[in-house]
Amino acid sequence: MRLFDYETKKVIEESDQAKANELIDEGKAIELDLSKVDGYEKQARDIYDTYESAVKRVKESDNPLLQDEKVRKYELDRLEQQYKEKSKEVEEAYQEYRKQALEDAKVKAAQASVKVPEKDKLTAEQFATRASLKLTGAFEQDKGVTVMQVINDIKLLTDEQRTALQEHASKLLESVDDMADKRSLINAMQEVRNKDIMALEVAKQLPHTVLTMQRIKEIARMSGGERAALANKYKR
Repeated sequence: MRLFDYETKKVIEESDQAKANELIDEGKAIELDLSKVDGYEKQARDIYDTYESAVKRVKESDNPLLQDEKVRKYELDRLEQQYKEKSKEVEEAYQEYRKQALEDAKVKAAQASVKVPEKDKLTAEQFATRASLKLTGAFEQDKGVTVMQVINDIKLLTDEQRTALQEHASKLLESVDDMADKRSLINAMQEVRNKDIMALEVAKQLPHTVLTMQRIKEIARMSGGERAALANKYKR
C-alpha cells in the first residue's frame, strides 16, 4: 500500500496492513490512489515475466530444431527484441503520464486555497501573540526547547488556523536566531494538509521508471562504471 507520510512529506510503501492502518488512524499518513502507476508497473512486470518464461522454454526445449545453436540464438534474439520493444512502449507511455501528472499538480498547487473563517483568523492571531511572547521571554539556553513547545502547539491547530498563522510568521520568527529553529517553525506553520498541495509532493515522487525488473536485469550485466552512470541517470 502506498501512503503519503505527513511528517516526512514522503511517499512510502507499507506492506504491513496493520501498520498502514495504524498510521492512517493516527492521522500520520493517508492512503494514495496511484492506480495508473500500478497499472503501468503491472504491464512492465508482465512483459518481463512473459519474456523470462519464453526464454526458459527455449533453453529447456527438447524440440530438435532448437538444438541447433544458430536456430536457438535466432529465437532468443527475436524474443529479446520483442521484449525490449514492448518495454520501451510501456516506459514511454508512463513517462508521458508522469510528465503530465506533474504539470497538472503544479497548476493545482499554485491555485490551492484554504478557506479561513474569521474565528480561525482570530485564533491564529492570538496564538501568534502568545507564542511570540513565549519565544521572546525564553532564555537563550532554553530557546531550542521553547521553539519545540511552540511547534508542538502549532501541530494542535487546524489546517485553517495554521493557514491564518502564516500571516503572522514574522512575529514568531523575529526572536529566533538559530536557522534550524527558524526552519522548523516555518515547516510547522506550512503543515497544511491541502489535497492539491499534497498532490504536487506526490507527483514529484512518482517512480522515475516502471521498468524495475528490466533495470535489475540490465544492471546485472553491467560493469561498475556503467552501473554508476545508470544510477545517476535515475536520480535526476
